[in-house]
Amino acid sequence: MSSAKSRILKSEISAYFKANAKIVVSALVILVVGVIAGVALVYREVGGEFETVTRVDAETGAGKIFFLALATLAACYALVLLSGLNKKTVFLCCIPYFFIGFILGRCSTALICRYEIFGLLNFLLVYLPVFLISIFLLVIATARVLSASCTECGVGKLKPSFVALMKIFAINAAVCFVFIVLVGLLVGGVIIPTPFDA
Repeated sequence: MSSAKSRILKSEISAYFKANAKIVVSALVILVVGVIAGVALVYREVGGEFETVTRVDAETGAGKIFFLALATLAACYALVLLSGLNKKTVFLCCIPYFFIGFILGRCSTALICRYEIFGLLNFLLVYLPVFLISIFLLVIATARVLSASCTECGVGKLKPSFVALMKIFAINAAVCFVFIVLVGLLVGGVIIPTPFDA
């Protein structure tokens, strides 16, 4: 019984991603460009020389990271929602993927290069799961908003998408809470400086 359910689930996931292949591929390409830009900016700002920070000197704060992540995600979901207004606003859904990719590139570089083992642990246990799940949920949200019924025009068409996006955002917020607050409190979530201080 469980193997049958597993096959059905795999089949449904496969069908979903085939139906939304353009969105998935476009999102991943934009994300990779953002990651490269984030890594390049951090290296450029410090000239490739990172000041090593010990665990004792690292600024930590799970609460601050959590609320910053929620504000960032809220802005990303708002852009995804607005991208469904009509065909002229579709480009807005590209911005969140570039921005999240940029932050991912910056965070990974700053954490690993400045905080070494402690930073790598933070990245793997706190930041990376949040990024991966957030990207996955954003792709689902984008596919929902850019479905044919949503891009035909008008603010009224966004109401069902708004409700769906609020549910997805709530799931994303719960994921952030688990990894940033609960796991972050255990490992000591590092507050990453701005790109210019990295």
